[in-house]
Amino acid sequence: MKQDFSLPPRSTERQMILGLALAALAALANFGLLFLSGWLLASAAVAGLAGLAARDAFNMFLPAAGVRFLATARILARYGERVVTHDVTLRRIGQVRTWSFARLVALPPQLLARRRSGEQLFRFVADTERAGNVWLDVRVPRVTAVVCGVTCVALTTFFAPMAGLVLAAGLLLSGVVLPRMAGWLSDRATARMVVHQDAMHGDLVEVLQSLDEIAFLGAGPAMTQRLEKRQIAVRQARMQLAMIEGANRALVGVLAMLTAVGVLICAATAREGGFLSAACLPMLALGALAAFENVTPLSAARQMERKARLSEQRLLTLCGPKNDDTPEERNALPHAPLDLELCNLGARYASDESWVLRHANLTIRQGERVALVGPSGSGKSTLVNLLFCFIAYQEGVMRFGGVDVSRLDTDTLPETVGILSQDAHMFQGSIRRNLAMACPEADETAMWAALETAQLASFVHQTPAGLNTLVGEAGLCLSGGQGRRLALACVLLRRPRWLILDEPTEGLDAETERAVMTALTASLSHDVTLLCITHRTTVLPFLDRTVEIANRQFHENTTDRGRPR
Repeated sequence: MKQDFSLPPRSTERQMILGLALAALAALANFGLLFLSGWLLASAAVAGLAGLAARDAFNMFLPAAGVRFLATARILARYGERVVTHDVTLRRIGQVRTWSFARLVALPPQLLARRRSGEQLFRFVADTERAGNVWLDVRVPRVTAVVCGVTCVALTTFFAPMAGLVLAAGLLLSGVVLPRMAGWLSDRATARMVVHQDAMHGDLVEVLQSLDEIAFLGAGPAMTQRLEKRQIAVRQARMQLAMIEGANRALVGVLAMLTAVGVLICAATAREGGFLSAACLPMLALGALAAFENVTPLSAARQMERKARLSEQRLLTLCGPKNDDTPEERNALPHAPLDLELCNLGARYASDESWVLRHANLTIRQGERVALVGPSGSGKSTLVNLLFCFIAYQEGVMRFGGVDVSRLDTDTLPETVGILSQDAHMFQGSIRRNLAMACPEADETAMWAALETAQLASFVHQTPAGLNTLVGEAGLCLSGGQGRRLALACVLLRRPRWLILDEPTEGLDAETERAVMTALTASLSHDVTLLCITHRTTVLPFLDRTVEIANRQFHENTTDRGRPR
């Protein structure tokens, strides 16, 4: 089912109806204020010119009280409308962001990696805000314009039918025809601005993430020139939109004056026919001008609607296709023994791409220590993606713990399987924070034990801040080997029953590598499975057997490599 971002949360529908009612009430109070004020001033002037007796007979207190009442009602209604509608809008933005994040975290990393992180961040922040604001920026102005416009035309028609027709024609031109024309003229500029903004934000994040490489390559001037071109394109699109909006507002102003003059002429004609008093002429003219205040924002609302629709489309594209699996179909849990079995498996990332695995067979028993080797791109990491359902296999069977992986509850799978990816992320903050992210309930004793196994405890002890040592953005304050060992400690801290380590000793010297592997294999109990994906032959003696991927299949080398005990 398609997500409809224009609808408010069900829990706040009544609140939004109240907000719409308050917005309409504020608009009607503003119209009534000018309408009554015009009559009051004109009537007072007529009474004053008519002589002392007419002036004394004129009742100013009742209409003056009505003016004060309408002024107070307008203030209170506008304040209440702002509070109510903005509260609902903020709730809606939160709902859209929650929905988007829930979809994003479920997407395969390979799919997310196809888009630049800067563009994804901009979409998640800006597009979710635009999609959540569509009710406040589009629906509220339109509903207010319709309610107030109909009321104003009806009231004007009651006093002078021809004046009501003139007002209706002016409002339709200003509130329907002009916004449509402005929207048609601005749609291309809006789309162009969004595209260039996407690219510019992606470029900015890339620059911030690779300042060293840009400096080493001398690519600073080229990147600056590229960003300047993007900024010029965005500025030109915004200028075009501003010109269209300004021209529309000017035309609405001209139409408002022409309509007011037309209403005044019709009212004067009715006055000559004896159907209206002289005081009604300024009343109807000011009322016509007040009615146009509610149609002026409709052009901006049309532009905001286009931006919101583009944001919704981009969010749906970013968050990927909907997964039709129901919770009942994916709530199975693996059971002992936690064996991994692949039978005649075939898998590829997309239907138009080549097979990564084909007719592949593999069995890893619980408690085994297995090395998975093979050239880059042969499909070693595909095994992890299949296990966590980041991709789906098209042929054969894959079972983990006696359960088909397509039925596994992947949300609870990290409690059983710990994975050290090749590009493990370090969170901004301290070593303690990174360890706590992996296992929030771990105490300092467990943290130090994990660091000791990863051969990082001595380094942390030597730092003045200890566990509170900052690692920097993406671990930039650590060396490559230190970051790798901290990531390993985070995985070990959770004490999973299955360990899948992708190049765990990358960036380590031979002595440290040997110490890490010795401590790692010694710390694991006999029922913990270790699958080590590696290119380094120095790791193989610490494992029971080696499985090589070649020609899209697994080939076992059962030679005992004499793993140190």
